Amino acid sequence: MDLSRYFEVEKGNTPVILSCPHGGYKKPKRILNKTTGVKIADKNTFFIAKLIIKQLKVKNIDIYSILSKIHRSKIDLNRPPHSKSAFNHSSAEAQNIFRAYQDQLNNFAQECVSKHNRALIIDFHGFTKPYKGYPDVIFGHIFGKTLDLLENSKEQDCNRYWGCAQLQYEISKFFVLDDGLALTDFNLSYSGGYITHQFYNRSKVSAIQIEVAKQIRLDFDRTNILVKAIANAIIKAVNS
Repeated sequence: MDLSRYFEVEKGNTPVILSCPHGGYKKPKRILNKTTGVKIADKNTFFIAKLIIKQLKVKNIDIYSILSKIHRSKIDLNRPPHSKSAFNHSSAEAQNIFRAYQDQLNNFAQECVSKHNRALIIDFHGFTKPYKGYPDVIFGHIFGKTLDLLENSKEQDCNRYWGCAQLQYEISKFFVLDDGLALTDFNLSYSGGYITHQFYNRSKVSAIQIEVAKQIRLDFDRTNILVKAIANAIIKAVNS
């Protein structure tokens, strides 16, 4: 399968993988629409993911990345493949695209562990705040079940985990953050989807779903702040 038709894929030289499954814009007529589930893209996540990659390249850091170009009305890469909300099961192409994305992500994780003895997967998403008091950014990792890499065993919360610690520190400088480790009124729906679930208790792999509020993603200045925060977190994690 020619992945370039459906995804933007880059191999990196550091053990960080950026996944962006819901930012796609292509709606090929030959791929049948889903019959159920969310059909709205996470606006600007594709664009923001590319900005993060570009920001890191300036610092000579190349991360692994896989960004979907396919619109969510066609395929939802963060739902279980048996679910009708993932893709129209009458479409063999949709099924193949879905499987190719997951296979590539898993291959990247295995390569990072093989080469660097660790892997951090950042699965980048967007959500809409239902009311003003909601956090700006929500982490999802099944309440710590997909975090395997210790930063400091004596610490508590996100500071305990490599990758999560750096992301929490940098993002929380500018935005209200729910770190996802304790069940709150905000994070149950965003505790991690199919992509992060695949890395449940996976040795030497930490997977974090990052949900970013629409108000940030549609504001150019706030987007730039977020991009720099995530890039700085990755730089610190890689150098730690």
